[in-house]
Amino acid sequence: MSSLSGRNKKKAFYKTFTYYLPAPPSRKSGYRERELDKILQGFMDSGFTLESLHTQAISHEHGGMYVLAVFKTTSKKVSDLDLNQDLQERFKLSHTHSSPDIILDEEEDV
Repeated sequence: MSSLSGRNKKKAFYKTFTYYLPAPPSRKSGYRERELDKILQGFMDSGFTLESLHTQAISHEHGGMYVLAVFKTTSKKVSDLDLNQDLQERFKLSHTHSSPDIILDEEEDV
């Protein structure tokens, strides 16, 4: 038995991130969800690695999809970062959806 086994293993820290994507209007081709791309890249640039990614479609009048990402790091310092705090500012996100075809609730006239 090697005396090196287990010596270099670091404790892993995990964070989950859940994001809801409203269903886009019907179109002939797909589109890229740039806001989600920026968020996921921001987590990885902060020192996390993407451990797993799961999606769950929601079928109702407006529909959409939940995305659940699990991130991993071996750094306690990185693990302690509050990446959910002010996502707009941290990852330079827009305050509106990138598609002019999608009207968000806060944009609707009441």
